[in-house]
Amino acid sequence: MGLTVPPALSRYGLPVGALLLGAMVLEGTLHFRPKPFEELPVKRRALLRSHDGVQVRVAALTPEESRDLIGFAIPDDRIQPVWVQVVNRADVRWYLPPITVDSEYYSPLEVAWLGHRWLTPAINARIDRHLHELGLPMTVEPGQSRSGFIFTHRDEGAKYTSIELVGAGHGQVRRFSFLAPVPGLRTDFQKVDWPRLMSQARRRNLTEEQFRTWLERLPCCTLGGDRRTPADPLNVVIVGDRDTVFPPLARRGWHVTQALTVTSAWETARSSLFGHRYRYAPVSSLYVFGRRQDIALQKGREDVNQRNHMRLWLAPVTVNRKPVWVGQISRDIGVRLTPRTITTHKIDPAVDETRWYLLQDLFFSESLERFGLVGGVRAATLEQPRTNYTGDPYFTDGFRGVFWLTPTPISTRNVTTRWLVPGTSPGSAKEPVGVAR
Repeated sequence: MGLTVPPALSRYGLPVGALLLGAMVLEGTLHFRPKPFEELPVKRRALLRSHDGVQVRVAALTPEESRDLIGFAIPDDRIQPVWVQVVNRADVRWYLPPITVDSEYYSPLEVAWLGHRWLTPAINARIDRHLHELGLPMTVEPGQSRSGFIFTHRDEGAKYTSIELVGAGHGQVRRFSFLAPVPGLRTDFQKVDWPRLMSQARRRNLTEEQFRTWLERLPCCTLGGDRRTPADPLNVVIVGDRDTVFPPLARRGWHVTQALTVTSAWETARSSLFGHRYRYAPVSSLYVFGRRQDIALQKGREDVNQRNHMRLWLAPVTVNRKPVWVGQISRDIGVRLTPRTITTHKIDPAVDETRWYLLQDLFFSESLERFGLVGGVRAATLEQPRTNYTGDPYFTDGFRGVFWLTPTPISTRNVTTRWLVPGTSPGSAKEPVGVAR
């Protein structure tokens, strides 16, 4: 807010320095107007998890809510408060380390410093006290309910939050993983009728052997924009419900993608031309089960031209009562012209490499229970590749990677394998041996 010295005051000889001082004080006052948290619509969308006498609730704030809560604007809205409430009905004192939510989180008074103004000590003191009181306590005693905020780096669309409670003197650790919605970013998965799809999936439950046969009989590939031409191969399958599948991916740096609009297309073009990151860049639509992808995720690199991206569809079956996600994963390595879509991302022809990358990511997420390989994609060699919808060549060993995830943290040494074919490895591009077609 800019203030000017009225000419009338100058004529009366009021010192300019005093006017400037008054302007600074007024500016600081006008820019520090925090709203009580209870007046914000945040708690209504808070997610809840409970386990063995401990209840945790989490909500991530939008930039507008953050400004209302903190009482002043943060440059670039780069700081995102995450509200955490812990109700402890266990007989253990729990420590609440914010580093599990963001390894580079901001301290409350670090945030307060960003709102300080020159020559306004009283207002700065109010800011310090306000932010200090917002901070999440370090511990929660038996029988207590404690809440507060962790000041994290900003995420849009969805905020992965891992609350890990450490039991004092008990050698216990409890992990509560959330993918908290953040209103504002229009994403693919917001358009999906999830209750209808989940209801359809539960109509047919498979045993594991039936599941393997079902996977091998799926089409080799997605369909392109015309819904007829084969596109990229269906090369990944993930088993687990949404609250099990998406938190470990988010923990490893995968982000939801923005819906394809004029605005997101323009931002994609800017990222491609000027080489800046676009964490939520949209992906084009491919089709399986008669519909476009239910959710798209990406793990960006230097710019939108270089990223790993994955499309997932909720399958119309479950296995041992667990939801199944069928997907396509590939790595963008550049941009090229195409007669079908004018421009397109060029994919890494070794599509098995990106499947192998996903296996590594899930392995180190401490959420992978077991993995395996099944046929169904059909092999293609480097010398005789297949092509996708936009004409990019690719080669593959012909397998789909199948990954069973668990909500309980699991040591990497306890991950098991299933359905691996002799003579192949998860990242190879050799001709498969003995795979049923």
